[in-house]
Amino acid sequence: MNIPTPASTADPRLPLTLRNGSATFMIALASLMMANLAPFIMTALGALGFDIIASGNILTWALLASAVVGLASARLASGRARRPLAMVGLALAVVAFAAAAVVPTPAVAVAGLIVGGAGVGAAISTSGAAIAALRNPNRVSATSGLVNRVLITIVLAVIPIIGITQGSVFGALALISLVGLALAVWLPESPEHAEPVDVTSSLQIAEPRRITIAGIVVLLVFPLWGTSEDAIWTMAPVLGEAVGLGEQPLGFTLSLAAAGGIVGMLIVTVFGNRIGRAVPLAVALVVGGALKIWIGFAGDPVLLAVLIIGVNTVYAFAFALYIATAAGLDARGRWSGPLLGAYLVGSSFAPLIGGALIEWFGVPVFTLITGIVSFAVIAPTVAIARVSVGAERALARAAAAPPAAPAGV
Repeated sequence: MNIPTPASTADPRLPLTLRNGSATFMIALASLMMANLAPFIMTALGALGFDIIASGNILTWALLASAVVGLASARLASGRARRPLAMVGLALAVVAFAAAAVVPTPAVAVAGLIVGGAGVGAAISTSGAAIAALRNPNRVSATSGLVNRVLITIVLAVIPIIGITQGSVFGALALISLVGLALAVWLPESPEHAEPVDVTSSLQIAEPRRITIAGIVVLLVFPLWGTSEDAIWTMAPVLGEAVGLGEQPLGFTLSLAAAGGIVGMLIVTVFGNRIGRAVPLAVALVVGGALKIWIGFAGDPVLLAVLIIGVNTVYAFAFALYIATAAGLDARGRWSGPLLGAYLVGSSFAPLIGGALIEWFGVPVFTLITGIVSFAVIAPTVAIARVSVGAERALARAAAAPPAAPAGV
């Protein structure tokens, strides 16, 4: 009889391979590409005759459609319906985005964008849940973010060369959704043994009730924190104008900030689970909160540029660890599945919230509020991260435990 080695039983999650990694990362890319192409989508809608306010409202509805479907489909994504759900959602997105790309009627383009957003909402939940099925959530979530940022950078560079048009922007969304659809058959399924049932006195922190509470809290804390971060990002032109940072220097700054995000995720990718979650998240929230507050008092364009780059670097680092924390709570992806959908709810309103706060209170108070949000979520984030690590240990221990002998033997 072949006895499995401890290495094979210590973690019931699947090893990262080219197939399951390609499927997970590309579907994650498809699910978030609409948000990343937001400036180009606004331009394409403008060419169809929509003003800036109408374009913003259309994009908000499309992002909300993604968020709502992502949240609603999370339970399905954590079970056996994961692959069919991804295929149906992405197939719908391909058709809808393709219609928006080739039909010149504004109403069709708008409907296609919103319906396509709903389609990729399924991709949001399935890719998030799939991350939980793979070993070393820290490294997998960071690698996913790293791959996505590199590919997003390429797409953002290519589209302006082709021309920012209805066909190029919505066509890119359709093409990326099609690639995700082709790879969906390789999405990793939930491990057969996914519950940390072996909870001992040393792992009381991983008891089911605490895991459930931690999962609910992370679905509230992560979007709140993310909204404060996205508000800074979307208000960057306003912040730059206040200190005399011109359009071209601002564009260069945002490019460097995106590169800084790659560095932040690369750190998590290289070190994986060795850096833990609670301590690095606490440090990132403290540093990020301080940098955000400092932005409001920066009167020099160069200093503002450095601070924006710093904020985005820390943001990417913390973002990857938040995803890993949710993934660590449950190998089926019960919490990492709906996490990005919850994040998109807040992200959809970040421009509105940021603009309103600046208009009502001014830049210093706006950045102070965003910084306070980072400080306010430190305690619950650390608690959630500790439960996440405990859940992983309990799951590994349960998987490694020998099966109980049959009664009467």
